[in-house]
Amino acid sequence: MKSAPSHSAAPLTTLHRLWRRLRGRLAHHVDHAAVIDNVADEGGLSPRFAFMAVMSCGIAILGLLQSSAAVVIGAMLISPLMGPIVQLGFSLCVVDFRMMGRALLALLAGVLLALATAMCIVWLSPLREATSEILARTQPTLFDLLVAILSGLAGGYAVITRKGEAIVGVAIATALMPPMAVVAFGLATGDLGIAGGAFFLFMTNLLAIALSVTLIAKWYGFGVDNSPTHSAWQAIVIASTFMLLALPLGLALRNIGEQTWTANQTRAVVQKYLQARGGSIEQISVERRGQGYAVDLVAMVPAYIGNAQLELGARLAARLPKAPALRVRQTLEASDDGRRDRADLDGLRLRVNALSEQTRQLRAEADAWTLEHIRTLLGDITADVMLDGLQKRIVVTLPPTTTGADAALDPGAVAALRGRLGAATPGWTIVVAGMAAPAPAIAQPANEVDGIAGKATLPHAASP
Repeated sequence: MKSAPSHSAAPLTTLHRLWRRLRGRLAHHVDHAAVIDNVADEGGLSPRFAFMAVMSCGIAILGLLQSSAAVVIGAMLISPLMGPIVQLGFSLCVVDFRMMGRALLALLAGVLLALATAMCIVWLSPLREATSEILARTQPTLFDLLVAILSGLAGGYAVITRKGEAIVGVAIATALMPPMAVVAFGLATGDLGIAGGAFFLFMTNLLAIALSVTLIAKWYGFGVDNSPTHSAWQAIVIASTFMLLALPLGLALRNIGEQTWTANQTRAVVQKYLQARGGSIEQISVERRGQGYAVDLVAMVPAYIGNAQLELGARLAARLPKAPALRVRQTLEASDDGRRDRADLDGLRLRVNALSEQTRQLRAEADAWTLEHIRTLLGDITADVMLDGLQKRIVVTLPPTTTGADAALDPGAVAALRGRLGAATPGWTIVVAGMAAPAPAIAQPANEVDGIAGKATLPHAASP
């Protein structure tokens, strides 16, 4: 005799029956053959698919280079990659390797066409900087996986129930083509970090959507004729893929959350420190460096704060789990008093420059007048005169006579000349000297007047 089911198993049996009845009712209203035919038609490689892949990726990379969200959304709307991805999910559900091969061929062709198109545009474009739209697709997290799963479920439901309008929303949510355009940007510019992060995001979306479509297709009765081996194989593939994707994406999400918390705590500490001293944050960045963080701060302060870097470093070390590498730069504020002081200094500098120019002109005029005055005092005496206006020094060099230098330096004549020049130029130092007599072997022309480089020579008639 069979034993009666226990009271604890009765609710489970009832729920199982309700579950099967609900699935049966949903599957009863679906034309499975028509859905499979539609999926096969929409997901294969065709000229239309290739053309739309090129157009979509071209629009996507142009929007990314311009950091235009509107243009990027336009690329999402016309992206044809949704068709082969849905086909891949259905082929996994019904275990149709022929359909799977067609889907993979279309995906491979679409990816290669997209990469080639986007890389050519990047090479021809003068814009090579990674914009915010590009960087936003280089760090996938667990949230991206969840979005892709939900989008795949919605996409599979839209295909099965023939509600094609929902594909537009799914295409926007999953953003299949923009990540591929970012991969092309990274390859074209040689930045493998950007290319690798964007490719991981693309593969996350692709696999999550395909496997989510497989799950929703199983729910609606597709693949009910599969053998237990096929069903077990499907479950293993789906579970292991989601786990392999979830682990690194979960770690990435944790790292982003930790960095956000560190940035918020750092900003709070710095802002409190600067506010107490009348300053403010002009710019601050917190970036991960290895196992720690690096903080770069630009502070706006009314006056220079001594030891600001040491004091902030100590406060951050007390607040954060690990002391960050800190760099502090201070910028003085432009107060009204400071602007007035700078204006006064600028005016004073202009006046000093004007006075210096006037002094230079007056000194040049005075030197010219002094030279002319000395020439008048010398009368018929031929001599070289050198003026030093800064030292107020006059050097008069008398030439040698035909009988030698000693005849030109008669003490009485020199003293009389010195006295005459000193009386005419009070405050100046007067020096009267004689030139050395020329060598006897060198004949000098009768009309030649000797001079010394750098000295002013005043020619006059020979003294009697």
